[in-house]
Amino acid sequence: MESFFNENLVLLFFFSVIAIYNYSDLKEYQKICIIYIAVYSMVVLNKIDFFTSLLFLFISLFCFFEIFSKDSQKYKILLNPIYKIIDCLYLSFAQYAFLFIVISLVLFELSNIVYIFKFISILIFIWGVTVTLQQKFVINSFTDMYRIFSEYPINRVKFNKKLDAACQILISVEDRKYFERKGYTFLSYDYISNVLKERILSTDGGKIHIIFESGRNFFKNAIDEKRGYSTIPMQLMRSIGIKRGYNCKIRRKLFELIYCKIFFNGIEKMFKEDKVARRDKVKEYYLYIYFHKVNTFLGNASFSKFLNAFDMQYNEKNKKDIYDCSNEGIFIACMGLSKRAKKINGNNIDVYLSNIDRNVDINRNEVLKMVSEMMSKPYKGNYLK
Repeated sequence: MESFFNENLVLLFFFSVIAIYNYSDLKEYQKICIIYIAVYSMVVLNKIDFFTSLLFLFISLFCFFEIFSKDSQKYKILLNPIYKIIDCLYLSFAQYAFLFIVISLVLFELSNIVYIFKFISILIFIWGVTVTLQQKFVINSFTDMYRIFSEYPINRVKFNKKLDAACQILISVEDRKYFERKGYTFLSYDYISNVLKERILSTDGGKIHIIFESGRNFFKNAIDEKRGYSTIPMQLMRSIGIKRGYNCKIRRKLFELIYCKIFFNGIEKMFKEDKVARRDKVKEYYLYIYFHKVNTFLGNASFSKFLNAFDMQYNEKNKKDIYDCSNEGIFIACMGLSKRAKKINGNNIDVYLSNIDRNVDINRNEVLKMVSEMMSKPYKGNYLK
């Protein structure tokens, strides 16, 4: 047996990976760090070369995230092998500082040419391990992401006129192309080309300069908290998916862009395979879930979920559902999504309401009254009706 393992470094390494994974006293990020240290040590001792080390790392991480994972819902939602690879790569780079480890390995490989790179490599490796242990950016498991969908299954949602009105208010304020858009994010040729065309038509100057400036501003706004270009599915995705690290803007935005397609495509395929009732209403269903999960703001007050603006509950389900909320209150809470609820006044309310579907009945005077009173908690502890 000893000679067998001595001649099979690959087998020995992966048996070690399995042993590390099964050691329950260690957190996942600690196990990942042990893998990093083991591979880096083998490179330093000339047991494996640079490319073999990358292969060992990728296969180890893929096994950890996609094969040995205890995230049972991931196996139901994440079926596409390409999506599995993307998920593995994103987790590796965004949450487990894989880039630091790769850079340290590259520098160690180049230390044969420039000796000082060896010391820099060690420092960057230590930095990478430290960043991994800090876990400043963490995403939820697929099981945690899907929990809200389990609490409010699609076949129990009442798709009626009241929900239609609430959905129309939401998309009018936040994402007018929601029902027309085929995808889930702003990354579409039509959307980006329309942004650039509007910019060119509204600005004097050379076309190349305008396109360059528009592209720069587009990227800047894409990661800006106040603008963000986040569609409704992207907003929902970050609400259910990001556990820690909201201020890591680039990683957060990449998470929204990548996992919107992965997660929602997976849900829709699962509904189709299981022949779930009302799956044809899946877009309306996402909006219903949105009301139960996405946070909103009224003045300086922050609400961890939309419905808390009507019925404050902390770790429990709301007693009120969206069907029990007035259109005026829903409109104000939707404006609060982008922190504009407090800005509503008699001078601008007609402009805001002009964007709402005409079939939705909203009383402007009631809106103004509720805005003026919403922060004084006049409704027995509730902010909005």
